[in-house]
Amino acid sequence: MTKKSPLPKQASPTAPLTPKEKGVLEYIEAQLLSSGVSPSYQEIKDHFGLASFNSVQNYLKQLTNKGYISNPLNQKRAIQVLHSASAVQEHLQAKVSTTTGSPRTKLLQARDEILSLPLLGKVAAGQPIEALKYDEFVDVPPSMVRNPSKSFALKVQGESMIEDGIFDEDIILIQEQKSATNGDIIVATVDNEATVKRFYLRAQPDSDDKSKKVELRPSNSTMKSMWFSPEEVEIRGIVVGLIRKF
Repeated sequence: MTKKSPLPKQASPTAPLTPKEKGVLEYIEAQLLSSGVSPSYQEIKDHFGLASFNSVQNYLKQLTNKGYISNPLNQKRAIQVLHSASAVQEHLQAKVSTTTGSPRTKLLQARDEILSLPLLGKVAAGQPIEALKYDEFVDVPPSMVRNPSKSFALKVQGESMIEDGIFDEDIILIQEQKSATNGDIIVATVDNEATVKRFYLRAQPDSDDKSKKVELRPSNSTMKSMWFSPEEVEIRGIVVGLIRKF
């Protein structure tokens, strides 16, 4: 009786991750846990400050080849996590340690790693509304923020950023900084009122004034950009993450 060849097995995470690969995978996991959908290529690119979409695709290809994710047909928001970022590390620890503790202990330890960021009120995805004021705290996975000591959260009000996937009542995570590059999604204050928009510094079209202005551009095709002189706009930070509660 001839012996049948074994069926090919699904890729398993036998190779450890590089720090950058681990960061990308943890970000995907965090987005799936918080919003129920995987991040878009644009969101991954913006979160890690990658130079191009090719860089995003390279990271996803490496994670796929190592057996951590599945990305069928490279479809948008179709990334599936097959194994967590710590799968190999946990497997190795289980083999060499006899004091790892129970699954409940591990779960409690993982929960302790959640960050609490200050929720500083509401920010307008529309016309600017209110100044940033201390309100409460919101728990977020550590992988969703780059610099916890300089990060805070805001609740969105309005629909001007819906084409970037930012909806009314979403909570956005902000990395505090005073500068931005063209295309960044920022939180800015104008006349002490806060708004979230895409930032551009350029000459205003169809204007005789050729000096550079700050364009706060909505991501909603039914709305128009707001234009200000640079000294009128105070950049409070850039958007690095989003939490949606159902």
